[in-house]
Amino acid sequence: MLQRHAVSLIGSILVLAGCGAGDSGDNALNVTWTFASGDCESTSVAAVRIGWTLAGGTLTESEFPCVDGGGKLGEFAEGGGTYTITAEGLDVARVARVSSYGQTVTVGPGGNGGHPIDITLHPQASDVVVSWTVGGGGPCPQGVILPYFIALYRPPADVGGALTDKVTEVQESCSSGQATLANVAPGDYIVEVDSRAVTPALKNTAPVTVVAGDSAAVSVDL
Repeated sequence: MLQRHAVSLIGSILVLAGCGAGDSGDNALNVTWTFASGDCESTSVAAVRIGWTLAGGTLTESEFPCVDGGGKLGEFAEGGGTYTITAEGLDVARVARVSSYGQTVTVGPGGNGGHPIDITLHPQASDVVVSWTVGGGGPCPQGVILPYFIALYRPPADVGGALTDKVTEVQESCSSGQATLANVAPGDYIVEVDSRAVTPALKNTAPVTVVAGDSAAVSVDL
């Protein structure tokens, strides 16, 4: 009886040891993804493309249906290492609608036990191209060249209220006819073009809606 118990106990220890060794030795590079806001359907994302690079190595890419929520990229190098991982969510037209900010993961020679790396997908920032005319004519007042200040605001709580929540701003010569506000998150905004001059004092606004992955264009008549 004692001998049988001893054999059973030894067998249990070996099973546990075997499970532990198997987990710690799993070199699978697995990922899962979630959205900072929305989901596959609401963001029109059909596929998620993952890029992974071992420090000093070449880029490898894998692609999965968005609804899968995760997948296996491959295997870690036997000696471990540091990997950079990026992700993009693509719509059916292959336009990136969401992306990750990029992250790194370091693993030792034993791998990470197959535990997935969690990736958060954020709405893709876009550019807003602002153009302007003076009275429907040229970009500058007659015979005058001015610097224009082009600002992007979140809409006020009350329609027609003061613009106070500024997102970004650039300065451009009026003669250029347009300016670009870069890396704007999706949403509704108000663009303001202002000469900030006493004479001639030129200023006007226009609404613009930014969609993830698409550049937006708006024209302002001063």
